[in-house]
Amino acid sequence: MKRMVCLGMVTLAGVVAMGAANEARQARETLFLQEVADNLYMLGNDPAGQGMRGGGNTAIFVGADGVTLVDTKIFGYGQDILAHVREITDKPVTRIINTHTHYDHSGGNVEFADTVDFVVHENTLTQMSRASCESVTNCDAFKGENAKYLPKTSFADRTSLGSGADQIDLYYFGRGHTDGDTFIVFRNAHTVHTGDMFARKGLPFLDVQNGNGSALEFGETLRKAVAGIPNVDTVIPGHNDLPLVWNDLVNYSGFYNDLVDQAKASQAAGETVDQAVSSYSRPTEYEGFVAEPDRLQATVQYIFDGQ
Repeated sequence: MKRMVCLGMVTLAGVVAMGAANEARQARETLFLQEVADNLYMLGNDPAGQGMRGGGNTAIFVGADGVTLVDTKIFGYGQDILAHVREITDKPVTRIINTHTHYDHSGGNVEFADTVDFVVHENTLTQMSRASCESVTNCDAFKGENAKYLPKTSFADRTSLGSGADQIDLYYFGRGHTDGDTFIVFRNAHTVHTGDMFARKGLPFLDVQNGNGSALEFGETLRKAVAGIPNVDTVIPGHNDLPLVWNDLVNYSGFYNDLVDQAKASQAAGETVDQAVSSYSRPTEYEGFVAEPDRLQATVQYIFDGQ
């Protein structure tokens, strides 16, 4: 049976003058823990809130020997994640998988023990190891003494971790949101964590300039994921406040690829980007998906630019 658990976070308005041992904390966003399947939970944000809040959704998977996390939200939420883990189990966190490098998905990595096995796609490891980067990439978090948090485990196309009921399958299908987006499948739970390849039922943020993402390849990567991932019923999306179902991912691929087709047709007809945006029409079968004006403009521009 699925359950929803809310843990209220402590809020302090400022520094409390009670000695050097006391530490001021900024206001914490409320996180929601929802059971997705046996031993698998999604730690997301309060549906009543708005904006980034704590960052991307975290999956918590309790295996025989320890806990696997997928994504660790914004820096500062590591202890909050651990508090929720302790609601579920006394087993230690032994593995953290990042769907990609962005700060709202890998920010809490450095708040865990450096003995944890950090796992990413090889392109994400390259992004995390860059000499310099903008804040969204989060590579500055893994410099100096924190270089010990750089993942020691990476993969190219597909790999599996654990076995039996604990098996987790990792898939890479190509560029999209960034150049290292991983789909993580909890085989026994028939559940996939999509990261920001399917953040919510709206157009994606495409990190083309800094993360080597691609508006053109995003759609093809979604098609490959839909065709290549078997036996999944439930989706843990990158940012949606509640889990979704497999058919939502199927339709998301159709929704996005239809936009690519419309943009290419407009370009072939000699229209400008603005004309292509104005003429875009969402098909009725994708009524539940939103084409936000700023995301629509940016996506069509990238398609026109061949990116």
